[in-house]
Amino acid sequence: MALHRKRLELSDGDFLDLDFSSSPSSKNGGEATPIVVILHGLEGSSRAPYVQTLVKEICADGWNAVAFNMRGCSGEGNRLKETYHSGKTEDLESVLRHLIEKEGRQKIYLVGYSIGGNILLKWLGEYGNSVPPQIQKAAAISVPYDLTRSVELMDCGLNRRIYTRALLRRLKAKIRLKEKQFPNVIRYDDIKKCTTFREFDRKVTAFLNGFPSAENYWASTSCKHFLKSITVPTLLIHAENDPFFPAKLLPFEAIRNSDYLYPLIVPNGGHLGFIAGQWPWKQEPWLERQIMTFFSEEISKLAVQIQDRYCHTGGG
Repeated sequence: MALHRKRLELSDGDFLDLDFSSSPSSKNGGEATPIVVILHGLEGSSRAPYVQTLVKEICADGWNAVAFNMRGCSGEGNRLKETYHSGKTEDLESVLRHLIEKEGRQKIYLVGYSIGGNILLKWLGEYGNSVPPQIQKAAAISVPYDLTRSVELMDCGLNRRIYTRALLRRLKAKIRLKEKQFPNVIRYDDIKKCTTFREFDRKVTAFLNGFPSAENYWASTSCKHFLKSITVPTLLIHAENDPFFPAKLLPFEAIRNSDYLYPLIVPNGGHLGFIAGQWPWKQEPWLERQIMTFFSEEISKLAVQIQDRYCHTGGG
């Protein structure tokens, strides 16, 4: 689906590329139309299939969408040595401030996938009661709520041989670009042998972004610590068999004690693999419809249905 790109210049000298489903302008009265801000997962972008599918459903409902490409993920490297990471909520804040103050958007909905969901939940918790009233609802899908536990799972067994290897290959490729930009800061030869996220986060993510250690990075940015402060109705979609963060590890106490978190836990779906349909070649957008239903309906009508599903799957 064709998207219209707008570059957002940031106060620190870097930039974000935002891809809109329609022209990013409020002159035609588009500010009254609900807009959904989409945050992709690790090494994703606005081109990721799960983003494109959601954009299609959003537009089919007559709403607008904007896919937020994290720093260095839009097809062009970012300007600073810092990278995007699981806790970089200041960039989401910049996007939302732009939509509210510059474009006059009145109804904003948020969707985050994987680490994008971690960023989303962390931001909601950081702001608590101070979240702008334009932020109506949110949805977080396949979130690694505890990054320390998630890294442990990613760095062993089949996950390490398949998923971690593939993701690190893409992350390490970006270090080649960083080395050209900042030859006195980081060297690709020191990074290319990393085979685990523990190594990579220690040598790259924590180092470039000012965290004292990888362990400190994971602990301080894990969204599980921020759930109790969330005051925006938020849908949490997760699969019991998520290989990066099985549902049994979810922070159930924080979820149960919140009046704003609505868990929807299903037996299957893996990590961002929620599909439905009788035939493999004709899949139904189950995930996208759950999100749009949550955004469109009154919370009181959805609460019982979601809670019944949650209890039925034995998630808690």
